[in-house]
Amino acid sequence: MMRPIITVCLFMLAAMGKGFAAEQSILLKDTVFQGNGSIDLFKARQQKNNPSAASLEALRVENNNALVLAVDVNEAANGTEKAESQGVAIESVILTVESGGKTFTFTEFSTPTKCLLAKAGEADRTLFYTLIGRAGSSSLTPNSGWQGTSYDAVLTIPVNMSLENATSVVVDITFLETNTSLGDPEAFYDFTAGPEDLALLSQIDAVTLTEEAPGQDEAPLVITQNQIGSETDSWVYYPSSVEYYVAAYEDNYPVKSDYDFNDLVIGYRVGYGMTGQQVTSLIVYGYMIARGSSFTHDWHLHIGLPDTATGTGTLNLFKPDSTEQESGYPQTFSQAGSFDKRLLQGTKTLMNSPSSEFANTETNVDLVKGHKFSVAFDFDEPIELSSISLPPYDPYLFVQNTGYEIHLPEHASRLGTSVNNAEAAGGFKNEQGYPFAIIIPEDWEPPLEREDLGGAYSTFLGFVTSNGEQQDNWYTAPSQNKIKQIGKAFWKWD
Repeated sequence: MMRPIITVCLFMLAAMGKGFAAEQSILLKDTVFQGNGSIDLFKARQQKNNPSAASLEALRVENNNALVLAVDVNEAANGTEKAESQGVAIESVILTVESGGKTFTFTEFSTPTKCLLAKAGEADRTLFYTLIGRAGSSSLTPNSGWQGTSYDAVLTIPVNMSLENATSVVVDITFLETNTSLGDPEAFYDFTAGPEDLALLSQIDAVTLTEEAPGQDEAPLVITQNQIGSETDSWVYYPSSVEYYVAAYEDNYPVKSDYDFNDLVIGYRVGYGMTGQQVTSLIVYGYMIARGSSFTHDWHLHIGLPDTATGTGTLNLFKPDSTEQESGYPQTFSQAGSFDKRLLQGTKTLMNSPSSEFANTETNVDLVKGHKFSVAFDFDEPIELSSISLPPYDPYLFVQNTGYEIHLPEHASRLGTSVNNAEAAGGFKNEQGYPFAIIIPEDWEPPLEREDLGGAYSTFLGFVTSNGEQQDNWYTAPSQNKIKQIGKAFWKWD
């Protein structure tokens, strides 16, 4: 399966009551198999433990008028799913109670975690509750002999009626069939194995298992995902939910220099959390792809917003091919007006090769993976999507060695302390019209060290001399012996 990252997930602590557990947890007979299960709550795994209506009612009362189930997540451990972290998503839960000759149906439910996911056949993501666990994870309290079992996730179903006279209580659970062609997180949260065992939980076991949270720390994007606080109905991504913009720079501005455009190469994506037609949150994901410069830089992202926009955010910086963050991260921050944040500081220190001064720009030198960064930002008040500047926005460079900032030609300088702090929009090109920053699709690969961009991509000259009117697909026709073949599957490492 493809495994690119394309969405944001929300991890929340389920509200559990506190108190003494009068009842014991009960392992159930029925399972969820191949994504569906009809679970008879009167049937225990061992017949002698079959619960009565009175015991179901006791469990409901001590769990604050809810039935709480534990689920043993049992998915294929491949790709980003592994023994330490596996997951499925829930499409629906229906609890049907027969009592006093009447039938009552309950469809509300919750789990400790949510994720934005696309259903099979769809591309847009919406929030679904998820179940996350790991193999052999749980060591619940000994009051019911659970040692050695591996129950993981907690499923809570509010029930606002007494079950004392119930003659039938059945839970129908349907897992979500995800659009795995999008990669992660859909590929992580698909159902591929099973069966999933279930148990009715006492309050003390429900609290213990919720606090243990097996597998959640290693589920896709958990650190970023739990940092979005705003409620969202849907997400909008630029350039898309499965792609990144690539920003590449020639850093010796205003001197054209070797013009190999590999001095810094960054992939980034922006997403907006939507409530109705308004934006309540903003996320950014990105990777360092290549660094072919003896200079060091800071990389900023500027997104134009209304002057009245305010909010708070969290910046994360992950070590290459790792869920571990660099020292000093995550960092919290507040901003007013436009979003303008330095996301990478000191690129020469951040990305380096053990055998070269450069990273991913030289022939016969092994590729190295770069840092991943992410931002989760909540607006204090929703804003209109139409009030936000158009993509690909203003990703710009500050070159520490020269003091210059480098933008796309259509943008003006932003930093009051740079050498060219008064540079106006329309600058950042030389006299022949050659830019020093470009944005291209993620399939693009940078020239090798000291290979002119026009030599590596022969139609680039026509693009520049026509002021972008011709050869606008110049980036699709490289000279293969003049580019560093990194490949997006390599640099998008998680």
